[in-house]
Amino acid sequence: MQKQSSAEQIQKKSRRAYIIRRIGMWILVLFLLDVMTFGANNRIDITKYTYKTDALSVSFNGFRIVHLTDLHNKVFMENNEALLREIRALNPDIIVMTGDTIDASNHTNVADAVMFMEQIPEIAPTYFVHGNHEHNLPKSVLSGFEEKITNLENVHFLNNECVQIESHTGQTLSLIGLDDLSLQANILKTLADEAPDDFQILLAHEPQYLKDYYAETGVDLVFSGHVHGGQWRIPFTHQGLYGPDQGLFPKYSDGVYTEGDTTMYLSRGLGNSGFPVRLFNHPEIVCVTLETVSGDAS
Repeated sequence: MQKQSSAEQIQKKSRRAYIIRRIGMWILVLFLLDVMTFGANNRIDITKYTYKTDALSVSFNGFRIVHLTDLHNKVFMENNEALLREIRALNPDIIVMTGDTIDASNHTNVADAVMFMEQIPEIAPTYFVHGNHEHNLPKSVLSGFEEKITNLENVHFLNNECVQIESHTGQTLSLIGLDDLSLQANILKTLADEAPDDFQILLAHEPQYLKDYYAETGVDLVFSGHVHGGQWRIPFTHQGLYGPDQGLFPKYSDGVYTEGDTTMYLSRGLGNSGFPVRLFNHPEIVCVTLETVSGDAS
């Protein structure tokens, strides 16, 4: 009987040890997952590109464009200081934003969006368009946001509009802002045809129209967002899991895409919408530096 009792005690101890190991393993897994998701949602990647062209004046050589998109009310440290620090360090000539600055799903915060729009023009002139989330807001909320920011100095809301950007010597290129509600209309062709400069940059929230719409108009550069890099990304690849309006394994996830003479820079964006977690997918700032080659196209 004593031997049996000892065997039972050993078995119980072994069982307790197994349970403790299992609990410890799950705690470790949850801890690592928490660390991974925190990093994936808060560590900002800076992606730099150089765009070479012989279609611009040499005065645009070195001209730097910082692209922000899909902030969704995300705040990086107190008063967005972490994000602003990264933008300042890039020393942009202009900042472009391609929509979803405000989130319209479960954490709408107009005050945070307004605060950010007040901060960034202190770094460089800022040009932005609306994305789908702005248009999903109640009209009174959206109009209140627009009213607060359209009078800010150095902030330019482009609602199916074209403006000219000057180099330090006065040469120009055309910057076109396409509103998200106009993506399937023929407005872009009209804007491109009427643009005063041959070299044209397009701000458009959704990337899936590159081949059949943006490239057909002959714009040179496109800045876009919307996909959040696929939200969850397959490790060691550039493949996102899901893209709105594209479905599983979207063709346009992030990076550089070329159709004809049109190049699109697609950013993974900065924030999250209804689904709150990124995985293997850090927030991203894109910086494109223009490099003029083969002489001077003045």
